[in-house]
Amino acid sequence: MASKKYLWIPVFLVLFATGMTGGYFYFSKQFPSQAPYEKKAEERAGVVAEDMFTLRIYYPVNGRLQMEERKVQRKTPHVTVAETVISEFLKGHVNVTVSEIPRDARLIGLYKGDDGILYVDLSDEFRRNFSGDAAAEFLLLRGLYESLISNVQDLADVKILIEGREMESLGGHLYLLYPLKESVSQTAESPEASGQGARQ
Repeated sequence: MASKKYLWIPVFLVLFATGMTGGYFYFSKQFPSQAPYEKKAEERAGVVAEDMFTLRIYYPVNGRLQMEERKVQRKTPHVTVAETVISEFLKGHVNVTVSEIPRDARLIGLYKGDDGILYVDLSDEFRRNFSGDAAAEFLLLRGLYESLISNVQDLADVKILIEGREMESLGGHLYLLYPLKESVSQTAESPEASGQGARQ
């Protein structure tokens, strides 16, 4: 009788152990450990550090274009790369105290047409805060054009819009009603020397 009385103890221990094991597997699936996520975050950080690339941005400085390289995180879609290029361009040249980029100008939107033309919609500050002469206007638009063409693949041309609308001109010297390629490619010189071509 005594042996039957204690027979339930091993059975209870087996059931208890089974319940604990099942509970562990159930809750580990419902509430996974944070360690894998931390590892993924570290892996992502490593990928970000390695996945940088260099943009070539052309800035108008003292009557000519100067190329400056900027390290940024790689982004695969062409429009996203174009956004990064324009964002860096609008920041202005790092080593220049007075930038020739119109202050407070910002990118509103981008659209790439089926014809390969990239439509760049800029805020009105890009037009309103520009106060240069014909050469400065030429260099500003050519710098933006060269920066985009140098970094974004498969672009046929670049068209500037201001607040979603076509504008006749930025400062009264070059037409903006047409894409930039023909207007800013008047000379076969390199972008760095194009300040002389703007005055011809």
